[in-house]
Amino acid sequence: MSYEIRSILYASDLTPRSPAVFRHAVGLAMKFNARLHAVTVTLPSSSLPYEEFISEEKMDEIKLAGHKKAEALLRHRIDVFAEANPDLDVKSVLASVRALEGDASRRILDVAKHVLADVIVMGSRGHSTIGELLLGSVAHKVTMKADIPVMLVPIDR
Repeated sequence: MSYEIRSILYASDLTPRSPAVFRHAVGLAMKFNARLHAVTVTLPSSSLPYEEFISEEKMDEIKLAGHKKAEALLRHRIDVFAEANPDLDVKSVLASVRALEGDASRRILDVAKHVLADVIVMGSRGHSTIGELLLGSVAHKVTMKADIPVMLVPIDR
């Protein structure tokens, strides 16, 4: 029986430690000659006190601009990483880059299914159990609900 990884989902929170996590995702993709999909998820827009004074079209425009900015930032960071790490052939393994809005753990799991990911690679700050109960943890939720392996890369330590 052979073990294959054909598709990898890298989930980024766009923090300064994200490149360390991306390095693991790229290395894994190169090792297995897998397609690498990158995603970042922003919080859903909430009702703002002044939202009633802005037209629906303008709100949609603002949301779209934010979405495009998040995706552009993720693409820029990937480009900077690729330039700084010419030994890693990022462009040959990168299949898609997208920014989404919503509940981060749910959206990550949805994208993983969509791209037929064999593994999810993401960072984990390693909150204490109490911290996870109070704050929640996207990494913890993804790990608990995923039906595929999740590689957690420790960050902020």
